[in-house]
Amino acid sequence: MVKHEDIESKMKGYADENKLSALEALYMWSKGISSKTIAGVLNNKYGSVEALDIITKDLSSLQIRSPSERVELTDEEVGFVIRDSFNKHKQPILDKMTEDLGTLTVLEKNVLLAMIRSSLFEMERIKPEDLKIAYRAILGETMKDRDFEKALLYLEKIGIVYCDRTYGRIEAIIIPEHIPLNLR
Repeated sequence: MVKHEDIESKMKGYADENKLSALEALYMWSKGISSKTIAGVLNNKYGSVEALDIITKDLSSLQIRSPSERVELTDEEVGFVIRDSFNKHKQPILDKMTEDLGTLTVLEKNVLLAMIRSSLFEMERIKPEDLKIAYRAILGETMKDRDFEKALLYLEKIGIVYCDRTYGRIEAIIIPEHIPLNLR
């Protein structure tokens, strides 16, 4: 069994070394997000999937195979400990996201507005079709599929959503729980 302090030390190390991509990759892994989705998010947001290799090696060295495994002595789930530690070290990720909010186009703002006003943003996973319906209902217009995906990928690039893709097509939109409530 892994120790709580081993996980905390690994997360602190990522933060101290400014390996924000590894910090975020481990957070996604702790939520049960697939490696394929993690790789897509990392590639879009950080331009590399190297962090997935880093966390895979680190998890292996700590002999962790699943976020539902238990931590020594406390019997907490590994995933919970990772997310708790992530919350202590997430500020640089949130600072960058806040800075990037100023770069949103009208289309991206409208997609975000549709998510928020329709209360979809309060869900953990959103079906793209549901967001398209909300967008049409709130803004009174239909968006082209290409523009819709482009907007979602930019929202992912700045860290507001994660896109679960299959063969390049967005199958689900995942809302990270660490997004500030004033955006929700």
